[in-house]
Amino acid sequence: MSNLRSDPRTSDAVRGSGWTSGSPQAEQLLSRLGAGERVELLFVTLRYQGALTARRLLLWRGTFRVQCVELSRPLPLVGTGSRSAFGETLVLDAPGGAIELKPLPPHVASALTAAGRSAAATPTAHHAAAAGRVSGTPRAEESVGVAGSYHPRVILTWQDAELAAVDHMRGLGFADARVTGAGADGGIDVFARDAVAQVKHYSQPIGVGPVRELRGVADPHQHLLFYASGGYTAAARQFADERKVALYSLAESGHVTPLNETATRLSARSAPAPSSGWSQASGWGRGAAAERASRRAAELDAQRQTVLRLIARVRAHTSEVHALPSNRYTKDRIKALKAAHKLTERAESLLARSRADFQTHGGRKQLIASADEKAREAALKLGLRV
Repeated sequence: MSNLRSDPRTSDAVRGSGWTSGSPQAEQLLSRLGAGERVELLFVTLRYQGALTARRLLLWRGTFRVQCVELSRPLPLVGTGSRSAFGETLVLDAPGGAIELKPLPPHVASALTAAGRSAAATPTAHHAAAAGRVSGTPRAEESVGVAGSYHPRVILTWQDAELAAVDHMRGLGFADARVTGAGADGGIDVFARDAVAQVKHYSQPIGVGPVRELRGVADPHQHLLFYASGGYTAAARQFADERKVALYSLAESGHVTPLNETATRLSARSAPAPSSGWSQASGWGRGAAAERASRRAAELDAQRQTVLRLIARVRAHTSEVHALPSNRYTKDRIKALKAAHKLTERAESLLARSRADFQTHGGRKQLIASADEKAREAALKLGLRV
């Protein structure tokens, strides 16, 4: 029976990739490959297993119920995220919404970036205002939008929501708007020279806390914009009106609606003229409040990375167990695998909430601590030392 190591289409790429012969992903990969189609690259991230060939990228997600996404080359590369000691990040635009691949070893990130380079050079109309190569923090979008030319995009994930906010702000005339990098954003999701924005892809209304935080970390000269999918509470609207924060509603279809007078005036104004007197010293993040927020966010992000590494260990171990012959399975082993899978999913959910919950610093710490507890419990169920 053919496997990843013996099959000539995959043998050159499997060594050191993290893929396991006999896993559901490996079986599906071999069945999907054409007779002369060779795999250039195999890799594993926190959520996905990937296989890159000369004409497409195949991505699998899930441990017990495996789902596959196929993207044609050149890859629809939206951007690259921040680099860290744990790897790099790439964001791809899939039919079902944005896909974030992380952490990626440098050679994997380089190969995927090269596979999407020609797409970035000739962006489609859907991404004309947002596609491009992004690196560092904040994450810089290279393409420039045109005032008044906002093209709605379908909103399925928080990454989609942030990119839609970038498109909209460029349509308002903030041509240098870009998404900030993952990690220490200080409560700001989109940054431009003359404007900053917070984006919340929530189903429930946004309270006054996130709006107040946006006001606290921005410079006095900057326009403040807030985008939310689930609306705002009365207290949030009142605070925004008093502090001149433009509130926008972000529909699933991608359409943006101004919800207060500040947003209506901003939407009707002409594109802002460049300010020659603006300098880096007066830019975003130089104030004491922004520095304090960034320091706290970096601290929390380091704690998140610790939990993510533990989750990755658990996922890698479950993949190894799945490769065992079926006669090695027992009821207790299957029960432990299912329990560990649910616990790691819960841990990831808590980590996602910790990124989105800007009510208090203590609340974010508590969510991360809960995620760490769930990840450790998952590891213990599988007999891993933590």
